[in-house]
Amino acid sequence: MSSSKFDYYWRDYNGEIPDDAVPAGYDKNLERTYVGQLLVLNHGLLTTRIYKGIKSVTASKQGIHTSCEAVKILCSQHLEKFVWLPAKACTLHTDIIGKHLVVGGYENGKLLNIGRGSYQEEVIVGKVCSYNIGNASLYFPYKNQELNMDSYEILVFDNDAVGDFDVR
Repeated sequence: MSSSKFDYYWRDYNGEIPDDAVPAGYDKNLERTYVGQLLVLNHGLLTTRIYKGIKSVTASKQGIHTSCEAVKILCSQHLEKFVWLPAKACTLHTDIIGKHLVVGGYENGKLLNIGRGSYQEEVIVGKVCSYNIGNASLYFPYKNQELNMDSYEILVFDNDAVGDFDVR
């Protein structure tokens, strides 16, 4: 899905990282990771991370879900337009007024956004439940558990941004 206003889109992921994939962070070996989605039946289209060279992804919603089917990867020809903004679960809704949060999927019919945070020597991408006003935490799967953070960065698409995209 692409529009002239917000130039990003989701591609089918088959194990190969496209040249226009949006980086998300790094794993413990300092290998770049990417933003992904996993369709989980009866749960939604969940935000996840993609590791280079690994076809399957893992997402969390009422348990841990791993699959190599129905996976998408976030892509754009304009990486410089993406910005990671500091965010807190309790103030997200006032901090992002006037900003375009990148939609990372949905669960229970509610939109999810894309966040990342540092955990166990990784910069991990996950879903931000921004529909929880005053408690918009970042959730991510880690070693067969769903963990959450209240302080993280959230992905924004800014048409006025110029410069290098921070993949840290």
